[in-house]
This record gives sequence, C-alpha cells and structure tokens, in this order.
Amino acid sequence: MSNTMKLFEPIKIGNVEIKNRTALLPMSTELTNDHYVTDRMVDFYAQRAKGDVGLLTVGTVYVSDFRGTHPLYPPHRGAAGIWSDEFIPGWKKLTSAVRENGGKSCAQLNLYYEWRRSNTLPLEPVGPSEGPSGPFVSNVREATVEEIQIMISEFGDGARRAREAGFDVIELHAGIGYGINRWLSPYSNKRTDAWGGSLENRMRFLLEIIKDCQAKAGTDIPLMVRLSADEYMPGGHTIEDTKKIIPILEKAGIVAFSIQAGFHESERPLVNQFVPDGCIVDLATECKKVTKLPVMAGYRIDSPEMANEIVTQGRADMVGFARALVADPDLVKKYREGRPETIRRCIVCSRCLDNIFVGKHLDCSVNAEVASPLGKPTPSSKRKKVAVIGAGPAGMEAARIAAMRGHTVTLFEKGSRLGGSWNLASILNYRLERPLAWYKQELAKLPIDIRLNTEVTETILDQLKPDEIIVAPGGDPIIPDVPGVNGKNVLGGHDIKKLMDGIPPKKGLLWRFAAIGAKTFSGYHKLMRFALGIHWPLKRRLVVIGGGFAGCEVAFELNKGREVTIIEESKKIGYDIGPIDRKTELNILKQNGVRMEALTKVKEFTRNGVKIIKQDGTEGLIEADSVMLSLGIKENKKLYDRLSKKFKNVYLIGDGVGNGEIRRTREAIRDGYDIGMRI
Repeated sequence: MSNTMKLFEPIKIGNVEIKNRTALLPMSTELTNDHYVTDRMVDFYAQRAKGDVGLLTVGTVYVSDFRGTHPLYPPHRGAAGIWSDEFIPGWKKLTSAVRENGGKSCAQLNLYYEWRRSNTLPLEPVGPSEGPSGPFVSNVREATVEEIQIMISEFGDGARRAREAGFDVIELHAGIGYGINRWLSPYSNKRTDAWGGSLENRMRFLLEIIKDCQAKAGTDIPLMVRLSADEYMPGGHTIEDTKKIIPILEKAGIVAFSIQAGFHESERPLVNQFVPDGCIVDLATECKKVTKLPVMAGYRIDSPEMANEIVTQGRADMVGFARALVADPDLVKKYREGRPETIRRCIVCSRCLDNIFVGKHLDCSVNAEVASPLGKPTPSSKRKKVAVIGAGPAGMEAARIAAMRGHTVTLFEKGSRLGGSWNLASILNYRLERPLAWYKQELAKLPIDIRLNTEVTETILDQLKPDEIIVAPGGDPIIPDVPGVNGKNVLGGHDIKKLMDGIPPKKGLLWRFAAIGAKTFSGYHKLMRFALGIHWPLKRRLVVIGGGFAGCEVAFELNKGREVTIIEESKKIGYDIGPIDRKTELNILKQNGVRMEALTKVKEFTRNGVKIIKQDGTEGLIEADSVMLSLGIKENKKLYDRLSKKFKNVYLIGDGVGNGEIRRTREAIRDGYDIGMRI
C-alpha cells in the first residue's frame, strides 16, 4: 500500500490536523474504575494510536454525576466520568498517551436516559417528554425548564474539563436515542413549549449546549456532532430532516459530522452480522450534499480496503472503525505498510457489543489481550519446554503466546490440519476462515514444532520431556440418548468431525468421496458448502435438534430451499445468543419460515422424521428427510485425567473444560492466551 492513498491523506477538523482519514469510533470500553480512567483504558487507546489511527474518540464521557446510584441502563456502570475536576488527571494520562503515539484524541460528551439534578437525589429516567424510553428504561418523565438548563450547563462544564485534560476535539453525542437525540427527534420530543414542536425548538437543547461549550471551553477547540442521520423510528427523523439540521449546526459552530443511524430501540438492525458491510455509508454521502465540512462514515466497515474505497470515491471524508480496531489495534498501520494479510480480522460476532450492552468490560473473540489483566506478552524469566496437545483455537493461541514469550513449543494435532472446531464451524460461518488463516500464518512465523496426524501418548511425552503440558482436546459433541440416534438420516458434529479427519461417518459412496475430499482438498469448506447447497447430506426437510446458538446458526444458514424446524427442550429459542444478535436472528428465521418448537422433547428418530413430546404431554411426528444434532458440547477430560496422573504441570483448556459457561471462540482463545501468559 502507499501513503499516497486517499485514506492516508491528512484532513482538518476545525483547526486540528488529523494525519489520516481513519478514526476509532466512540464505544464504551467499560474499563473504568468507579468511573475513573484506568491504566488498562489508557493502554487500550495508546495501542490504537500507535497503530496509526488518526482520531481516537473516547465513547461515553459522562457529563452528569451518577456515582453511587443503581442505573437501569447497564452501560452506565462503566461510563467514564467528566462531571468533576477530579477526573482531569486521569484524562490527561490518556490524552498524553494518544499524543505521544501520534494520534489525536476526542472526548464524546454524553447523557443516556437517566439523570439527577444533584448528587443528593436518586437517579431517574428523564427526557424531553413523558413516555417510553430506551432499552432497560421503560418510561421517562418530562424534564422541567430549570432541569434543562442544568443539563446544558453540565455539557459546558464537561467541555471545559475535556479541554483542560488535553483533548484535541470534542464530540457531542446526538444519536441512537440517547439524551440529546431525544430532544432532536419528533418521535420522542412531544413538548409544546420553546423546547419542542418545530425543528427550531427541538434543536434548541443541542444549540444551547453548543453555546455553553463554546463559552466555557473556548471557540477554538473543534466541536463535532454524532448524528443518527435516519432514526428508523415511527415519526422520527429521516435523512431529509437531517439534511436540514446539518446547515443549522454548521452555522452554530460545529466543524465536523460523524454519521450513524437508528435508535437503540429501532426495529431495523444496523451493526450485527445480518446487515451488509458499510450499510449506512449512503447516509454519510447524502449528508455531504449539504456541507463542505468533514463527514465521517461508520457502521459495519470491517476492512481498510473498504474504508479507502469510500474516501476515494468521495462518499465520506473520514471512516470510523470500532470492532475492527478492537480485533487488531494495528489494522491501519498494517494496511499502510502493505501488509493487509497480517491483519487479525474481526469475525463480526458482536460479543464485544454484547458485553458493553450489559455493562461488562470490553472483550473480543479473536483478541484476548483486550480483556486480559495479564497485559501484553513479554519474555518469560525462565524458558521452558512446552507441549500443547490439540491445535484448535485454544491450543493454537496457547502455542503462539508461549512461543512469543521464548518457550520451546511443540504443538500436536491428531488430525490432518490446524483449526480444530473451526474446520467444522467455518463450513457454515465463512468468517471463521479469517482467524484460521491468521493463526496458520502467525504460527508459521514462530519456532513452533507442529506435528499433525499425531496422537499423543505417554511414550511421546516421555521422549519430549516437557516442563509444561497443555491439553486442548476440544469438547465432546452432545449426543442424545434417544432411539434411532444412529440412523442414516441423523447427523451431528461428531459425524462431520470424522469427515474432517477423512473417515466416512456413514456408509455409502458419496460419504467415501466426501471423506477423501475433506482429508486432501484445501478448499473443503467450499466443497461442503456446495454439497449443502444441492441438499447433500442434509436434504430438503430438515429438523435441527437444539435451539441454542449452534442450532440457530445451522437453521439460519441452511433454510434456503429447505423446510427447517428447530426443536428445543427449554422455553427459549436462542437462549445463549447475545442481545445484539438474538432478536434479529430470530426475526429472520421466522420471516424465512423456520418452524421453532420450544418446550419440546425428542422421543425417537425414525426414517420418516422425529417423534416429539410437548410439555403438555402431546405427542406428534415432525416429518423430515434429515436431522442435524446441534446440542453443543460437553467436557472432554479423558486425556487430561490420564496425563495428570503421570506428569506434573498439566493444564486443561478450551472446550474440553466444560464448566457450564458458553464455550465458543472467545472462551477458547482466552484460555489459550491466559495459560500462555502464566507458564
């Protein structure tokens, strides 16, 4: 790549020059301590500044005091405070770290749905008008004019502190249904006084905030606004309304616009895997038609290639990343240096957002360092010989981190390829090919002795004499104890796992050919996707046993051209899917005609389908040509138990642990990272 690319041209926000056109979008990391900035939070932003991001925006810098309260809205819990001068020293550490690493910092001032006029009062839901509010907050009461003035003053005070703390830019959050947006929107602002009704009146709250910020922080510090260009709410703003708002804000002194969309309670999905890449870039392009000031695009922009295309085509002036920079803080730098293949790509699982949405600290499925209290890999004080058994996500990460720290690592895998459960899961979820390719590449750079097609025995370990043994065997697929479960029309993860190892799980010529292909063909993912597309081995009438994450994913990916039914014993389909994805995924399943049977047990598998028993005792038959078992996994401690009897320092990690928590990519990589850092 080249610095001459449009993405790497500098741009000015007000009087501040940003070295390139990339930004870290505002997202709450929840890495605070009692709302104070922590060293981990400073390091998070410093790493991304070091990774060549131009503008780093700190999300949810909260202007109103809510310490010691019990908010209804969970993200309150980890919000970073700026309602008192006592927060300034912590912010100075963060802005200094960003500056020292070549970036510019931006504080996003914000209010959620709850507020109190003084720290002696309880927190309560407050808005422009009485009525429904955002997630977890059922109804708000109408704010008084006196309270409005207090809120405005809090924003101004926050802006003054942000400047004193060394921030280069200040952003006002006026989107997704949060505090300011509630005043702007005709959906939520039903007032009939000077603060509601006409567009001019509904904008008054934001305009007065801008004036107060300018009065207290000065007119020379750039102020930008983050807007929901289309709210996707009944009676809310559309893009045409926003195109009227932008010139008014420009006249008031706003110098740049960051474009988002929706309210949190909008029905339309915007940030999860079910929407296309760059799904709202066109809104930013429309906004550019009414201003010559910088306009930033965001939402589902996961690659620098797309970002460069957007700015090159003039669809936006800057591009913001969020999850992509959580997954790889060096994304921008690697692209600028012509190393895009080394980027650790986001898999759009949304589990980072799931955490934030319920008030937990930021985490990442593919980058365990984000949430780990152990910090970054550093050389070990004592070099050891380490055996890692199992080359799935947990084992590969353990081997990678241990080798990075200077240990001598041997990685054993009884199968013919690296990747473990990813080899199965990536057949349906193509995004899992990204981390699999990345690990193959990274492991090849390190002095790791990789032994495929090797089943570890005590004899092998006796010869190797390792100081530490890490067992990452993967979990055992759960197989129900039901008559007919071994029938020709019943398949499960255990069958596909055999197939990946070149063993035909069922009788028949097609299965023999499939096993040979899976064993020898590097593009087996495409081969299996093609086969599934022509309804082999899963035919047109498909019953999926298990309505959790795995079962729903199978139904989602295979419902095209099939009649699909999900059977789940519990009362909730998608019980382990996070809040960012669950509602959208279930809605799509319903729209596509997938039948969902909760509170239903399997009595028997037959050639004609599945015999079931409902909670009320009613029995029936769901006709089917094929059945897919998707009941998850259970612990797999057999090898660990055997080895720990003979050897010292034996550790069990990954899906084999089976301790009752959700075990997916994030947990496996976390286990591998943690043990690699501890040995």
